[in-house]
Amino acid sequence: MAKPIGAVKTREARNLGEALGAELTRLRVEKHWTQQRVSEMLGYDVTYIRQLERGGKSPTLRTLSHVAEIYSLSVSILIARAEKILAQRNRALKK
Repeated sequence: MAKPIGAVKTREARNLGEALGAELTRLRVEKHWTQQRVSEMLGYDVTYIRQLERGGKSPTLRTLSHVAEIYSLSVSILIARAEKILAQRNRALKK
């Protein structure tokens, strides 16, 4: 059974890909969208969306552009947010 949208979901951020995935998950949950809805909006398979959110796939620039567009963000903001997540994780590990 699928978790309800908005259920607490934390993702590891050991690298930039996982940090980007964590941000994509956060944005999707904030909008109360399912992975299925995002996949339909983007025209990608839901399996690919899952892999992006887990950091298992590295998106192309074209994909990043499409993803940023549905969230009304620029690619640079999306990447900056992922970098911030990764930096916060690295700071927490140093403590």
